[in-house]
Amino acid sequence: MPGGQPLERSTDDLVAGVFSMSFSAPHLFGTRRDAFETDLRQLLREASPSGRLSERQPSTEIFVWRNGPR
Repeated sequence: MPGGQPLERSTDDLVAGVFSMSFSAPHLFGTRRDAFETDLRQLLREASPSGRLSERQPSTEIFVWRNGPR
């Protein structure tokens, strides 16, 4: 499935998206979680003071398997 469609996101949307990834789940930051979120929000604010950001959706590859001959 082709991606690339731009989606408007808020800072809160992007922060939640980062924390939803397995490689950046909140528990992985331990006591530095709040500092990471503060730094992330600052970077996003510098990139877009209005808080409106755009993210391009990635492409998705779909595999279909059949259970034997038809």
